[in-house]
Amino acid sequence: MTWLGLLHLILVIVALAVGTVQFLRRPGTRDHRRRGYLFVGALLVSDVIVFGIYEDSQTPGIFHLLAIISLVSLIVATALVRGRTTLGRRMAHAHVMLWSFGGVVAAGLGQGATAIGQAPWPVILATFAVIAGLALRMDFRARLGAG
Repeated sequence: MTWLGLLHLILVIVALAVGTVQFLRRPGTRDHRRRGYLFVGALLVSDVIVFGIYEDSQTPGIFHLLAIISLVSLIVATALVRGRTTLGRRMAHAHVMLWSFGGVVAAGLGQGATAIGQAPWPVILATFAVIAGLALRMDFRARLGAG
C-alpha cells in the first residue's frame, strides 16, 4: 500500500467512525456540527486522494466515480445547512448525508471485494439498496424534532 493509500484508509476509518456517531446522536447540536466538520473534512481529503491512487487499474474506475459522487454530495449537504435553514433544508441535508455515509460504506465494502478478487458491484449495489431502505423508513421529521 502506498502512503496515499494509507492516508486514504485512515481518513475513511475516521469518517466511518464519526459518521456512525452522527447518526446515533441527536442532530443540530454544537457537537453534531463539530463532528460534521470532521466527517466532511475527512471525506473531502479522502476523496481528493482517491484521484492519485491507481493501484487496481491504470485508468479511472468505479472508485474514482464514487469519489466524484461523494464530493458532490458533501458540497450539496453542506450548502443545505449554511445560513438560515428551514425544516425542508435540514431534512434534505439529513437525506444527503445518509447517502454520503452509505457511499463510504459501499466503497469500503467494494474495495474489500476487489481485494479478495471479487467484483465490487454486487456489494456496492446491495449497500445502496440497504441505504435506500433506511431512507424510506427513517422519520427524518421526527428525528429533527419537528414531528
